[in-house]
Amino acid sequence: MDTLYTALESAAVLIAGLTIRAGLLLIVLAILSVPVFLVLTGMSGVEALRRRLHGIMRIGGLFCCDRVFYAPGHTWLQRENRSRVRVGLDDLAQRLFPTPTGLRLPEPGTTVRAGEPVGEVRTLGRRASIVSPVNGVVTRVNQAVREDPTLVHRDPYDRGWLFSVTPSDNTFEAFPTGEVGRTWLRSEGTRLSRFFETQLGVAA
Repeated sequence: MDTLYTALESAAVLIAGLTIRAGLLLIVLAILSVPVFLVLTGMSGVEALRRRLHGIMRIGGLFCCDRVFYAPGHTWLQRENRSRVRVGLDDLAQRLFPTPTGLRLPEPGTTVRAGEPVGEVRTLGRRASIVSPVNGVVTRVNQAVREDPTLVHRDPYDRGWLFSVTPSDNTFEAFPTGEVGRTWLRSEGTRLSRFFETQLGVAA
């Protein structure tokens, strides 16, 4: 009987020791994960602040920017200075190409016409034309997005801009912007979703 009690005591001590060690391990892991959590949440907080400072906000499932003009071909324009505008793809367009693998962009000095193709975005065997939103002359191309096309997906309204144009007129100022732009982009997103639902049914 004494042997049984001794064995039970030893087992209890062993289990208690293992439980204490496991608890201490969990505490240590929790303590070590705090800095990682703070860094990750801090990074997302910094990113959210950066977007807010650039006038970028989420409406439904889309990001929009109050500081740009939205063109019918799902490009956007933003004034760089009094004579030049920057062009990029809006968030709805880039969501159709979430993993861009390549871009073809116009060279500086190229004359572009509104509604005509000026470039191309490629992703996983698919490609689509980039349509110029204005008449004018290309003055600069974003080399960063040429080297890393995923910027179009990751940061479409800032680092993912495509090229700059000196427009021949100011007709682009009639494009939706601000609150009207948000409403337009939201309605375009709804229209696209309904199209997919009609074409693909449950698979959409």
